[in-house]
Amino acid sequence: MSGGGLGLALAGASAFMQYRAGQTQSAALQAQAGYTRLEAQQEALKQKQQAVAVMDNMIATAATINAYGGIGLGNVDNLKKAARAKGVKELYTVKNNEIIALRGGYMQADQYMLQASAARQAGFAAGVGTFGSGLMMKTSIA
Repeated sequence: MSGGGLGLALAGASAFMQYRAGQTQSAALQAQAGYTRLEAQQEALKQKQQAVAVMDNMIATAATINAYGGIGLGNVDNLKKAARAKGVKELYTVKNNEIIALRGGYMQADQYMLQASAARQAGFAAGVGTFGSGLMMKTSIA
């Protein structure tokens, strides 16, 4: 193999390695995106569980207030309204936290996917550039 042919073969090998490096980095970022989505879904599920706990607490509080009213310990309407308002406020807070966790995680995952695409394109461009440089050297030597 002539010097120019060997140089072109080495440039081709280097170009392929750069391309594969871009593909590998892209795959790692795609995996990170998938993991980030999973984490977001887990956090959203925790918030849903929290909402169930809030609802359970609201029911228990209402039952306690009704019991006090049933034994004649005064007017419980204001207590009911205050407890309900507090419970609803907690539910809205938990629901907002769920939305933030899910959307925030998905936005981060989308960023990883954009980076994955950029890494794949950069690897391809670097590979083409390296191979093109090797081809230019071969033609200038010949």
